[in-house]
Amino acid sequence: MKKIIDKLQVLGIFSITQTVFQIGTVMIMTVSALAGQNIAPSPESASLPISFVILGTLLGLVPASRIMKWKGSKFGLLTGTTIGIFGAILISFAIYERNFILFSIAHLLYGFHQSFVQYLRFVAMESVPTHDRASALSWILIAGIPAAFLGPLAGLHGMHLVPNALYLGCYIILIFSLSLQFILISFIPKQKKHTNQEQSNETISSPRESIRPLSYHIQNFGLWVSVLATAFSFGLMAMLMSAVPVAMKTHGHEMHASTTVLQWHVLGMYIPSFFSGFLVRKMTAPYLILLGIFVMGLESFTALQGTNFLPFATALILLGVGWNFMYVGGTNLLVEQYHPSEKNTIQAVNDTIVYSMAILSTYSAGYLENKIGWLRLNLVSIPFLILMAILIIIYIEQNRRKAKV
Repeated sequence: MKKIIDKLQVLGIFSITQTVFQIGTVMIMTVSALAGQNIAPSPESASLPISFVILGTLLGLVPASRIMKWKGSKFGLLTGTTIGIFGAILISFAIYERNFILFSIAHLLYGFHQSFVQYLRFVAMESVPTHDRASALSWILIAGIPAAFLGPLAGLHGMHLVPNALYLGCYIILIFSLSLQFILISFIPKQKKHTNQEQSNETISSPRESIRPLSYHIQNFGLWVSVLATAFSFGLMAMLMSAVPVAMKTHGHEMHASTTVLQWHVLGMYIPSFFSGFLVRKMTAPYLILLGIFVMGLESFTALQGTNFLPFATALILLGVGWNFMYVGGTNLLVEQYHPSEKNTIQAVNDTIVYSMAILSTYSAGYLENKIGWLRLNLVSIPFLILMAILIIIYIEQNRRKAKV
């Protein structure tokens, strides 16, 4: 009983920390494109600050991984949050001065902060026994549910918080959110070193603990399937999510309407986490990825039904659910592809590919929405979903043949 209580306490801290982190992330996605459009030299540049967030995340992945390996995960999380606070202060100054270049570059620092804190999900999964990892990931993703309401609301109410400085209040709220995040991270327990008995048990369950050569991982089809499932889901979700505020404004919707749509979208992203851990155990990760691909396809079909509020809202809910299934499936499949001694390298490679896809997606979102419109933008995801479905079916068939041997 005591072990269960201790586990719940630890996961509770991780979950609350993730909630505060997600509030800032959701607010950035809700506000930054609109704030950027307000001070940008051209409409096509509106999503550039969000691209800088993801670029900063990409650039920080390897340094974050190294720092967390050398100094510990808690030190790395605190370091990243400190960088985020400084970035939020700089963003606030840039929006006050109406300096779009500084505004975009300051988002780079916020992204650098994300490169540290996004490892929180791995730290949480590694804080519990192997058979509880799917549940731990669900705890982390469930934390996004309150963020679904609080993030967009912070953007909506912060928009006019400071007179004569549109959207400045949003980033002041972000500074306070990051400060709370810093305090919460200080309560996360340091990871315990494995005892000799635990190391012995791990050796029994996984006899090859040495670091395998990079050539092995390059030839590991399962690794590529897990990475691409996560990358495609993240990239397509980021592209459409970042385009929504601008697209809805283009089609005559007020900010409170796009805020509501994004709230429902984030709920779609995280409510499935109540049962996605169960689905991983029952369906296995590859089949959950396939289910996510199907739901993503439904999103494209729904978005094509029109530009009224209902098609926007329904499409974004489906986008969130599809992302959740592909992301949870891909992440769980990923942790099966490496030994504990290889985790830092493989996780960094995974997130480098994922965020490279997201950079391309968000950078093109504003341009594509302006040039081809919201309806055609949703068709961009179809070829990627077809490719991913083919790869995952090949992977399932390969595993089925191996099981028969």
